[in-house]
Amino acid sequence: MTLSKKQLEQILSKELQIPDKVNERINDTYDKLWADAVNHPKGRRRRHSYAAAAIAVICCLAIPGGVYAAANSDFFDGMFGNTTKKSTLAVTKEFDNHKGGTTTITLPSHEYVSVDPAEAEKLLGSGAMSRPVKKQLGEHTLCVENLVYDQNSALMYFTLEREGGVTLLVGNEETNAAKGGAYFDENDSWYFGLETTEGNSYTGNIYTDTEKSTKDKVYYYAYMAYMAAGQPLKEGEFPILKIFKYSAPLGELPADYDMDEETVPLTEEPPIPIQKLDLGENGYVEYSPISISPDLSKGTGLTAEQAGDPWNLNHLEIKFKDGSSYVICDKKSNIANNSYSLTTDTMTTLTFNRLVNTEQIKEIILNDKVLPVE
Repeated sequence: MTLSKKQLEQILSKELQIPDKVNERINDTYDKLWADAVNHPKGRRRRHSYAAAAIAVICCLAIPGGVYAAANSDFFDGMFGNTTKKSTLAVTKEFDNHKGGTTTITLPSHEYVSVDPAEAEKLLGSGAMSRPVKKQLGEHTLCVENLVYDQNSALMYFTLEREGGVTLLVGNEETNAAKGGAYFDENDSWYFGLETTEGNSYTGNIYTDTEKSTKDKVYYYAYMAYMAAGQPLKEGEFPILKIFKYSAPLGELPADYDMDEETVPLTEEPPIPIQKLDLGENGYVEYSPISISPDLSKGTGLTAEQAGDPWNLNHLEIKFKDGSSYVICDKKSNIANNSYSLTTDTMTTLTFNRLVNTEQIKEIILNDKVLPVE
């Protein structure tokens, strides 16, 4: 899939501004690596390794079912809970702009809520993976613990281990505030990401669990949007892990380089079903327990061009039948209770920072438009 300049800008655009130093590293990683890995430019030799299902089973951790069920509780809490993520108020700060001055930035508020494991199991089952998948990336051990996905998004829980300290991904409180999150260290030559079996790509935010992690083992939660949101996954199309080993460190890649590419199956479970609220020209929204994708060109008064600009999403809220509400984002009040967002054409996909029981939704508020669900 070819990434246009506009799509790359959308990937790297932020719901909030962050220090240039973090921006530059994230941008460099995408510029040098992500576009190349997705587009596979001619003139670069690639060696493929397709891990068969039998091999994947060997790579899986031999964990008893009961222990893995307990690990699922960690997955649900890490992805959607508030044990290791603390709610924060909006705050305005001055940051060095690396140009001899400062930039005033308002970091939006984030509210995290507790998650009921039994409710999570009811909404998501045990996840899309029956067992974790473990791969060796040089000195690092990557373990994909679990994954859930719907038509428009995917959430992945994984860890990295290395004796002497994890260095492959750079992640901390500062990167957690950035859209893009943890980034690959430019001194390493390994890279991995999520695609589908049809070659379609995901992009997202990698959140580093600074509470649970240790020096030698770091826990990550990846919140990703499908870059072809609104276009149905084909029957038999599943998320897969793509691993790339480059012939040089990421920060020193020459114009012509080699890379080894490995495809690792993760699941053959179907996606979480999505609901479609189709009011014609008065509104269109796709949603599931983990994400929501409104079409900003329907019912908002925006043109198709305006709908392609995520800055025009001013307010998104879910109101429930019991009278409670979930404000996903509000630009005026500096609220950001989503974990990632990506605009593709006129649809913006936002992954939730909590689980949503879609059966209890009464209405969805998109900017100033109320869309009744009942």
